[in-house]
Amino acid sequence: MVTADRVAGELTFTSRHPEALHGFIELDPRTLDTPAGVAQGLRALAEFEAFSASLRALLVDRQNQHVADQPLEGRKGQPERLGGDVAHAAAVSEIAALQNTSEAAAARTLNFSVALVNTHPALHEALAAGDITESHARAVVDQAATLPERVAEAFGIEALARLRTRKGRIRTPGEFRAVVRDLRERLHPESITRRREAAREDRRVWLQPDEDGMCVLSALLPAETARAAYERIDGAARAARDRDGEHRTLQQLRADVLLQLCLTGHGGEGPLSGEAPLSGEAPQSGESIPSLEQLLSRVTAEVVVHIPLAVALGASDDVAHLDGYGVIDATTARLLAAAAPTWQRLFTDDEGVPVKLGRSTYRPPAGLVRFIQYRDGTCVVPGCTAAARRSEIDHTIEWQDGGATDAENLALLCTKHHALKSLAVFRLRRSVPDHGGRQIGEPPKVSGELVWKSLLGEEYPAEPADRTHILGPRSPAPTAVPAAPPACTSGASDPPPF
Repeated sequence: MVTADRVAGELTFTSRHPEALHGFIELDPRTLDTPAGVAQGLRALAEFEAFSASLRALLVDRQNQHVADQPLEGRKGQPERLGGDVAHAAAVSEIAALQNTSEAAAARTLNFSVALVNTHPALHEALAAGDITESHARAVVDQAATLPERVAEAFGIEALARLRTRKGRIRTPGEFRAVVRDLRERLHPESITRRREAAREDRRVWLQPDEDGMCVLSALLPAETARAAYERIDGAARAARDRDGEHRTLQQLRADVLLQLCLTGHGGEGPLSGEAPLSGEAPQSGESIPSLEQLLSRVTAEVVVHIPLAVALGASDDVAHLDGYGVIDATTARLLAAAAPTWQRLFTDDEGVPVKLGRSTYRPPAGLVRFIQYRDGTCVVPGCTAAARRSEIDHTIEWQDGGATDAENLALLCTKHHALKSLAVFRLRRSVPDHGGRQIGEPPKVSGELVWKSLLGEEYPAEPADRTHILGPRSPAPTAVPAAPPACTSGASDPPPF
């Protein structure tokens, strides 16, 4: 049992930034002694969390204004970037770095905060008073975001009036969201037909890593097409379940049908047994569904797997690394390696990869590109997880400023952060500056650790993805790379040794 005496020293909160947040908050230790005391403490904490959320929204909105007040012309001669909305892109990056969160989460926080403070002042006041939770506020702001600006505030006030049930109970966030959604449908000045056409433009597919070598593949699709696709998948799975000897569950069969359609372009077992494809048709009644291992052998898209040589040769069952996901087991890695038509191998500079090209060329050759992608793994901006294949190679010291096409002067940046750097809105530099002493015509020196400096002057260490579990401890030499581990992709070079 946790006693009040044991946790007494943990019941007081004092900010580490007293210049910004004064005073302290203390929980009376006697609150822990009775159920009624604990209940009161939880109610008080819920009110404080609501106040904290309202304060965060205010601060985020103010930071957004500070970004907008900065000169954003950027470097002269650069084309328009980021859809012309450089201020919003810069503000999102500022918030992401300050709160140590992803850019997607920071964008949601920024959009919510700006709308709450400026469009829904009554909602903001209710949150500050502890009358509603942040989830209640988000339910209103999310639904109002699709309304014309002229009616959004009035909609928020009307929604707030429906916070309580007829008997006075405050609706849970889930209940309140359903009420607000229905209210939006009734009050929206545009027809549902026009809104549906606009919503169709937002259709998308995304991938979210999960635990133990799994991922969640999600899609936002028009209702009628998504329903039809699910019915086809479900029908094929149910038909296959009735076959003799089939031991997979219905859920597993649905997943395998979807994989078969995506990976082979058809739903039948034709190509797996040498027959012609079925042109996207779902499996017919009585047809078998390939096993997961068979489907894995049909992977035709480029899949990059970083495998230690001992694992590839079967001498070790240590882990490997799948680009865009993370650690995978040795057995799966060897299956992918065996199925790859060719391998690509990364060499050290002693074995032929030109990692120092100086000023002889602006664009790095393919070997150097592979080296940088493997070394950095993701965009080097702190908190950004954009994979190497979706990032661009950038000269830390710009080419037009004398920067060389050398490994130590190249780094991966995602499209957005590359644009912010190219516009000189954000800056990527080395912690040890070049103090001069160069001969005429000599390029600037590159030394020290990478530092990412934001528009408002905040600085953060920029570094490659941590791959010590695959590469072992990183060498201090910036051009060091393991001599043997191959990166298995569909590409060119040596055949697998299987």
